[in-house]
Amino acid sequence: MNKAMTRRRLNHLLAGTVIAGSTLFAVGAMAEDRTIGAVQMVAEHEWFRTVELGMQAAADAAGAELLVANAQGQVDTEAAMVDNFVARGVDAVLISALNSDASVAALQRAVDEGVTLINYNTTINSPIMTSFVGVDNYELGAQMGRYVTDYVNENLGGSAKIALLTIPKYEVGQQRREGFVDEISKADGIEIVAEQEGELPEQAANTLETILQGNPETQLVWTANEGGLVGALTAKASSGKDIKIFGTDMSLQVAAALKNPESGLVAVSTQDPYNIGYNAVQQALDKLDGETVAAETIVPLEMYYGSDPAAVDAYLEKYQSLAQ
Repeated sequence: MNKAMTRRRLNHLLAGTVIAGSTLFAVGAMAEDRTIGAVQMVAEHEWFRTVELGMQAAADAAGAELLVANAQGQVDTEAAMVDNFVARGVDAVLISALNSDASVAALQRAVDEGVTLINYNTTINSPIMTSFVGVDNYELGAQMGRYVTDYVNENLGGSAKIALLTIPKYEVGQQRREGFVDEISKADGIEIVAEQEGELPEQAANTLETILQGNPETQLVWTANEGGLVGALTAKASSGKDIKIFGTDMSLQVAAALKNPESGLVAVSTQDPYNIGYNAVQQALDKLDGETVAAETIVPLEMYYGSDPAAVDAYLEKYQSLAQ
């Protein structure tokens, strides 16, 4: 069966297909010249939904077909997604790999079958990674560390006690934490009173409530991702504690919190997931066309502040489609 026939069968079968516990679905135009398979770490996160918006825009602009699969945070599911994309004749795989080592085997099989590979957001420890699209995660943490240091100096007399909600099991989480801590460590008056894992909203909320009970002197909280930030906002609201929150990664919920003075959210250091997704698809298409692409494409970072509601309103207007 040739690749065009394979794709026509795929277009018929994709709706509602469940593979290894994860739904695989087709979005966008059904162009037969290029088919791209994108594997999301956890598709339910708004960050990854925004990545998908960018991917879809780039695919639509080129008349390509975009397929999206959800690894649900499981390496074995991720491998099944990659293998199924290869079996169905995709031209390229875009992936935010769950593990820099454990994710390699399935991707190696894809590359061996002639599939173009683009890594985005996270990297892998293998020479098959020849194109990466993402951000400087160390700087993502560091720019907030510098802001927190300035905030403490200007508003708290140069001293403060801070709790951290981190995501240590991911490479990107380790880098963000390193950047943030390196910067606040330059200020003698900032003391880390607690540090716990806080990736998902419910987990992070429960963890922070426990931290606040054990460390009532906590004044500030930093979170390493959007899920942890949402959890911190929940814990702040339920505990009634007078804490200030500094987070990582914007979302519609986070934007709404920035506009609410009662939320305690002061600032958010964020990536641009839309352009990460757009660039990942564009690089795949360029590679397939035989063009030379950069080994590393770093998308600029952004900051949003509760004190700048106009910028927050602009974000809300841009991503309003996520609320639908």
